[in-house]
Amino acid sequence: MEYSKKYQELVELSHSENPEIKDKADAWLTSIGLQGAAELKVSAFLLDLAIRNVKGEISRDEVSQRLKEHYGDTVFVEPKSGLDGRYEIIPPDSPRIKEIEEYNRKLRPALYAELDKRKKREKISSEDSQTN
Repeated sequence: MEYSKKYQELVELSHSENPEIKDKADAWLTSIGLQGAAELKVSAFLLDLAIRNVKGEISRDEVSQRLKEHYGDTVFVEPKSGLDGRYEIIPPDSPRIKEIEEYNRKLRPALYAELDKRKKREKISSEDSQTN
């Protein structure tokens, strides 16, 4: 199965009625999105493992084991973004935060629509409690 079809299958799993499947697929899509924000693309092999993990065919530990078997002691290649294997700290006023959010909004529009609704409800609730 080609990369785009595997990715689409993972996206479809994230819309599952089963909350456990949905949560696992969302977690994988988030991590894939973070790789994309660093200008990296995950392999079709990893997508296949992700799908199998979401479906419950293999555990998270089995994913790790298969990755080690497949890639072995591969030398770490410096990411394009210049990260050194540690977390990059992005200042709160950085335009990159907006870029990352825009990327993730395109990736998961339904999730962000729900988050926006919650923020709006919380704002209205907060305003109501301040006026009373």
